[in-house]
Amino acid sequence: MTLEEKVGQLFIVGFPQKNISPDLEKFIADYKPGSFLLFKRNISSGEQIRDLNLALYRTSYKHTKLPPLIAIDQEGGSVSRLPITPAPPNALALGQTQSPLLAEEMGYQTGLFLREVGFNMNLAPVLDVTDPLSTSFIGVRSFGADPRLVGELGVAYSKGLLKARVIPTAKHFPGTGNLKADPHVSVVQNTSSLESLKAKDLKPYEAYSSLGDRVAVMLSHLIYPALDNTREPASFSKKISTELLRGELKYKGLVVTDDLQMQGSKQLLRPEVAALRALQAGADIVMLTWSFADQGRAFEYVKNAVKKGELNQNELDQKLHRILTVKAFANLYRRDPKQLSLLQGPKLTSKDYSELESNILDQNLKTNLLPKSLPGKETKKRKPASISRVCVAAPSRAFIDSFKRSSKKHVDVKLLTGAFDKEQVQEWMREKNCALTVAAITGPKTAALLKSLPAQEKKNLIVVNLGAPRLMPQQKGYLRVIQLYFNHVDSGKKIAQHLEEILNDSSGSYAFLW
Repeated sequence: MTLEEKVGQLFIVGFPQKNISPDLEKFIADYKPGSFLLFKRNISSGEQIRDLNLALYRTSYKHTKLPPLIAIDQEGGSVSRLPITPAPPNALALGQTQSPLLAEEMGYQTGLFLREVGFNMNLAPVLDVTDPLSTSFIGVRSFGADPRLVGELGVAYSKGLLKARVIPTAKHFPGTGNLKADPHVSVVQNTSSLESLKAKDLKPYEAYSSLGDRVAVMLSHLIYPALDNTREPASFSKKISTELLRGELKYKGLVVTDDLQMQGSKQLLRPEVAALRALQAGADIVMLTWSFADQGRAFEYVKNAVKKGELNQNELDQKLHRILTVKAFANLYRRDPKQLSLLQGPKLTSKDYSELESNILDQNLKTNLLPKSLPGKETKKRKPASISRVCVAAPSRAFIDSFKRSSKKHVDVKLLTGAFDKEQVQEWMREKNCALTVAAITGPKTAALLKSLPAQEKKNLIVVNLGAPRLMPQQKGYLRVIQLYFNHVDSGKKIAQHLEEILNDSSGSYAFLW
């Protein structure tokens, strides 16, 4: 390999085009980048992204003689770039199932979708350990607050991706914790103690390191004084990316930076300087997601650093060995000729995936229905009288319709869209004589409405939270709060099917109803 070809393999780049334009092909020919990262801006349909990735693969191979890594952020929830239907659950909804089997199958089905349209690397799973009720910028992208569970589900999800020959990328090492500040917009410091980081944030990566050398880890741009007293961000810290990750945790896979054009990096170093510093500290691949000019300067800067000996040739060859090991594994994928196309028009879907989503929703709901009694304290079960009608209010027509289709009771409905207030909702509840109301929330407006209701109305109210945990953190005063965190098209159906179980919950909290 020429020096230019070697340096090119150290970069993962983004671009704005939806096809291989002349300027994009010229850039690839000139700088020979080894990996690409695509975003929503690159995607208009499943068929279009498949065609783009095929052309990107061929163009890259033509100019580098190596297969590229083509990556995407397909975490699930709000961080979903592909047009998959039904919409994938976020990590917290999957975490609430507490099922490694479901997590692995979700990884596998996601991997099949990615492969269907030409991706061989996924920038997931998120291994940040985050309290769902905190103000963390990670939010529902985390599997939850239990380090052991996050590790188990993250490893299982990664095994599913690997089964489809898609490279998983665990992020954001060594962990963001419950920080509110976002490194996308500013320089951020994680002041957790060494003991806290080892007991919580690093635990999932200990488990992930057991997966071998065909995986990747993405570095955080956060500063960790407890891990590096020089206060270098993790991306530029040899103590973190080499001594801790490769040394203490025995990690063997690729190390990739987060975008060096994020403010958490850019406010400290120019992109080209940041690229060299990250590579010197231990990264194998550096990420620059926009601007051919910035990317070109970074390529030249790193190439000149190698010529001057600022980036050791032996270290460069070790990085290339790790990159080519991963590429060899990913490039062996062969689509099963018996597998039906996962592209249906502009969307990606399959029967297996739809069944998996339904199972995740079922298990999520079952977790909500686990007994809430205190250890050693018997809780008397109280079965409410049978009811013949239910009131259902939601900002989602899909929730209302799926509930009505599945309920055997008379259902009165209220669509919470447009202009509505507490008085209107209360008047509707009195008019319909709502002895039991099921209300779904997806955002702060509907959550605030339910919180403002008088105590008497709350006693007869089952709240179904389809959004973020902080929308409805308190359950006191309501008949029940079901935390699904998952706005699935069949959420209403599942609540209707399990309504008697919800009313039969062992807490006995609804004895006062009828």
